[in-house]
Amino acid sequence: MVPISVEKDGLSIKELTHAPVDAVYITPSHQYPLGMVMPIANRIQLLDWAKKHARWIIEDDYDGEFRYRGKPIPSLQGVDEHNRVIYIGTFSKSLMPAIRISYMVLPPELLGTYRQLEWRQSASRLHQQTLALFMRSGQWEQHIRKMRTLYKKKQALLLNEIQSVMGDHCAVSGQDAGLHIVLHVKSKVPAAVLIKKAKSVGVLVYGVSAVRNKKEHQASILLGYGGLSTEEIKKASNACIKPGCMIINEFN
Repeated sequence: MVPISVEKDGLSIKELTHAPVDAVYITPSHQYPLGMVMPIANRIQLLDWAKKHARWIIEDDYDGEFRYRGKPIPSLQGVDEHNRVIYIGTFSKSLMPAIRISYMVLPPELLGTYRQLEWRQSASRLHQQTLALFMRSGQWEQHIRKMRTLYKKKQALLLNEIQSVMGDHCAVSGQDAGLHIVLHVKSKVPAAVLIKKAKSVGVLVYGVSAVRNKKEHQASILLGYGGLSTEEIKKASNACIKPGCMIINEFN
């Protein structure tokens, strides 16, 4: 496994071209954890790399249905003309975690190998058939539109709470899509201090450092909002963000 740096537009394709790899795993619709969306020009470059060197791209579109700003960008698999993309996704974010249904779209070249595997899927057939009917009826698209509107409102509320309390003490990334944002704190306060403070008042947040290969120069906190009501977002803000801002002032 070879780590590849992430730039402001996502995966560093320049660095990837010099890496000794046969495949690359990527989340272009909402990079995890920093949240940037890969532009279409970069996606074309990535597809060209895969075609030229006969490499595979594993595209994880884990919450790509929820894009709030800008025009929709097609998936890598959707514009791949040379069958180099393995496309995977899940209904855990868009529908419900308990359903435990994911999916994979394989290039024709890999179908034979897949069918030879002695692997048994564990998802309920009843759930799969029910979901298929739900999608055929057109209600799936209605559900996604409804949830996209709801999540956009939740995100706007969270961003407003952060801005009103923290102001210039922080920056936010990842707000163009998905169900989480990343709070970058402009202070020397360690992320662990802020996470511990949040936990002490019943709010669970996570640091980005756990999934980064390089040392952080400032605290970056991952804030999920998909499963919270608007009242819970306000309550978490009062209980967590305001005390956190006081800690930041102490370190500054």
